[in-house]
Amino acid sequence: MRERLALLLTFLMLASPASALVTGGDYDTNDSYYYPIDSTSLTPSTPAPRIDAPWVESSLGERIQLGAESVRVTVISHSLRELNAWQHKHNQIENQAPPAEGQSLVVTDPTDGVIDHRTFWVDSDIFHKLSGVAGVIGILDAQNSPEPYDTTPLASDDSQSSVRSGEIHGANDAWSRGYSGDGIIVAVADTGIDFAHPDLDGTQARISDGRQYDGWPMMFDHNSMYHWLVNNEAYPERNTWYADTSTLDFDNNSDGVLDISGYIISGVPNSSSGVYHLGEHPDSTLRSQMGGDVPILVIDSTLNGTYDIVIPDINRNGNFSDDERMVKGNETAGLDENEDGVRDVSAGLLYWISDGKNGVPYADVYAGRHGYSNRIAGAGNLTLFMLDSGNHGTLCASAVAAQAKVNDAAVLGMAPNATIASIGNHYSGGHSLDGWRWIAEGNDGDPSTWGDQPHIGSFSFGYSSIDDSGADSYSLYLDWLTRVYNNQTHYAVAIGNGGHGYGTVKVPGAAQGIFSVGAFSSRTNMLWGQSAPWTNRGPNIVGRMDPDIVAVGWSATGDVPLNTRNNGNSATTTWGGTSLATPITAGLLAVVEQAWLENYGELPKSQPFRDFILSTADDRGYDPFVQGGGWFNASSSTAAIDGENGTFSFTPSQWMTGTFQGQHRDANINVIYPGESQTVSFELTNHGERPIPFTAIGKKHQALAHQVGQWLSIGDGSSGGE
Repeated sequence: MRERLALLLTFLMLASPASALVTGGDYDTNDSYYYPIDSTSLTPSTPAPRIDAPWVESSLGERIQLGAESVRVTVISHSLRELNAWQHKHNQIENQAPPAEGQSLVVTDPTDGVIDHRTFWVDSDIFHKLSGVAGVIGILDAQNSPEPYDTTPLASDDSQSSVRSGEIHGANDAWSRGYSGDGIIVAVADTGIDFAHPDLDGTQARISDGRQYDGWPMMFDHNSMYHWLVNNEAYPERNTWYADTSTLDFDNNSDGVLDISGYIISGVPNSSSGVYHLGEHPDSTLRSQMGGDVPILVIDSTLNGTYDIVIPDINRNGNFSDDERMVKGNETAGLDENEDGVRDVSAGLLYWISDGKNGVPYADVYAGRHGYSNRIAGAGNLTLFMLDSGNHGTLCASAVAAQAKVNDAAVLGMAPNATIASIGNHYSGGHSLDGWRWIAEGNDGDPSTWGDQPHIGSFSFGYSSIDDSGADSYSLYLDWLTRVYNNQTHYAVAIGNGGHGYGTVKVPGAAQGIFSVGAFSSRTNMLWGQSAPWTNRGPNIVGRMDPDIVAVGWSATGDVPLNTRNNGNSATTTWGGTSLATPITAGLLAVVEQAWLENYGELPKSQPFRDFILSTADDRGYDPFVQGGGWFNASSSTAAIDGENGTFSFTPSQWMTGTFQGQHRDANINVIYPGESQTVSFELTNHGERPIPFTAIGKKHQALAHQVGQWLSIGDGSSGGE
């Protein structure tokens, strides 16, 4: 039985005009800085009232000053309908390629009455007019791509492993309680994921909504989708991960050899229609590994015109009978070159084959958002793959759910029974917000339906060029997604490796409602849990605490794509950074979310869940701008949910003293002036049966020293200066 104690604490500001440390609160979603209107009242004929000018990314003005004739923007707006009308009036609509043979274009409508975004090219000579369009609240530089954080920010200790990470984060104890992430989907937005890796094969999340994509893996690739919808381009015409498989072939004399290409198909299932589709595999790392193009064969094995099997000729011998088949339910393929039972080469993961009736998953929502028609491919003419363009995404996925299958079980994820959705090609530019939104709403664009969307997002990247972290539109949009649009979706976001100075947190890790993540150590002695010297620190620009939570980022073992190694058993490495700490946090969140769901019967809302995680974390003795709420302790969190005696939690777990424009703000700056005070209610929950003695003691952080120095700069900053 849980008992609650309400506390009233008074914050008093006597000498300093600066705000005290803040966050948390009553989850007010009416911050006028970002939500100035009742969005349900918007129509094209009733422009949104303007309180503040839109936030405009400074690099856009710089591009125009340098002579760019047009710039690519992502506009965040209360009314895509108003924005759409402005684009048509000024001829700023991107033209789509006409449908090819066997294709069709289906008109889509944009959303309205809810905050949304759109990416498009705008002429530089009318760019200044964009800020005045009704409903516009942010204009982002779509040519400014996020960057993955470094995985080797400091020399790592090769003795560390992810198994050790599980021990010191209490994951092993949570597993013994029966919580290992079952039923929870974590989305990794990154370079992609090699799901054919033995440690990740079988961890792919699946759509389970009973609709047209039911049973297929839950994946999204905004770069490939853009080029397909707008330009009618897929591989090999464009270097994307959608493969054009519209080339037709036949075996009219049933001799097991295709009539036109001459490929051998004896021993593979027959085509029900007699029409085989051919294409080339889009993975550049596979082509490099195998020495050239890898043909793929698409077959309708059961129903005429319903294509259900893809076979890549990985060994490039012109014979499809000796290669692994990719089908719904078993979508990965590879090659075991040394016959040790472990794949050494990866052909990635198949996540959809065109059916002639539907667009690619999420394309109808995406097309409506950006002002396109949905392009429908003919049956069997398009196949979609999830790959990894580097290694960063596979490393992150392994921290979440690796299965300890290779290299003497070197890599074990924090949530081995969770499943993983992938947002691939995330650094391709122009559409990163689509991936963030997809996590919150899924393929159908509806945040209230859970069969087609993840529960948790893991972001190991940032925007190094944005200085006003926390007041920028990237951070505010992500905050809105998790606190308002879908308040049961959670995001773990890295704050970056640029430390160790204070105020160095990067975008979008500075968002309010997320789990911003810093990196601590995994030393084998009792000194584990120390702050990494390179991890960024808070506060953000509006004075809020960052990070929220800290986890192992220095260091652990992780998986790398098979095609970056010559042997599958060596496809692991040691890595670190907030890039590591973030998926470790996401995996631990999945473990605790499973416990929450099984005990309380519902998915946790983002802000109470955030308070709970932070208040059950361990104090490692650092100030809040270094450790936030503390060291993630999955053992304490799951024990509290199970009602173990001696466990407790607080809400809010943080508080930013003060007000702004007459009320406290969760996603804005708050100020308290000298002589003012503020009384705040805190609630302590005893999760066990026995009473807990409790005493509240205030703690004042003081500077260790104040030093004043003088630095004389001469010359141009070269070695000739001082």
